[in-house]
Amino acid sequence: MLIDTTRNGKTEKLVVHTNKGGYVWVVDRTNGKFINAWRYVDTVNWVKSIDKEGNLIERNEPEVGKAKLICPNWAGGRSWNHAAYSPRTGWLYNDGIEWCGDTISFPQEPREGQGFIAGNVTIKPPPNGPIRAHLDAFDPVTGEKRWTVPFKYPILSSLLVTGGDVLFTGDVEGRFLAFDAKTGKQLWSFNTGSGHRGGPISYSVNGRQYIAAPSGLGSIFVSGMPATWPETAGFPSGSAVFVFGLPQPKQNP
Repeated sequence: MLIDTTRNGKTEKLVVHTNKGGYVWVVDRTNGKFINAWRYVDTVNWVKSIDKEGNLIERNEPEVGKAKLICPNWAGGRSWNHAAYSPRTGWLYNDGIEWCGDTISFPQEPREGQGFIAGNVTIKPPPNGPIRAHLDAFDPVTGEKRWTVPFKYPILSSLLVTGGDVLFTGDVEGRFLAFDAKTGKQLWSFNTGSGHRGGPISYSVNGRQYIAAPSGLGSIFVSGMPATWPETAGFPSGSAVFVFGLPQPKQNP
């Protein structure tokens, strides 16, 4: 994600990357200089820390034939859906998953046409509580959390934040949701009948604003969810696009 932000009276042109390893990486996109790396999930132990130069400190390496608890697990601290940034609030909006996995690595020779994983992972809850998910707002450079909203299941829809300071996303239960981007308060929801895995967009026609959202579960991530949440095996599939319109603008007489 490319963002321009002002700090200490100076505008900085940055790349902000929400990595599946549980960290957000911040880099100056004009020269490649490392700025910061901060955690967007609480449960991270695959590395002890990241120093001021961007070096990984004390990696928790898997061991051949031995189960080792690694957090987040191989599905990541988030999936591949996009985060969002608002130049109005100056905040990064992101989702996270608190979970771990007993990881056992083993030697494996790659063979054409076959999966190559070189290990097995058994999903486990984090040491500090149950498996859980959340939607959050952060300062994109420092990682200071501005607000958080808890979720039972991971957010797999991309996030969209608009100029009206509204954050849109969808959940795997089928709800398309709107939140106040400044406070995290839920403003509205609409059940589309199937979970959300794609990304909403905003556009306008003749001065009227619309929000379009694809509805329909799918992907490798979704197919693996019943191992952790058995009830999700019965969540309905779908293939539809829902479009919502703001009220018609008033016409001048």
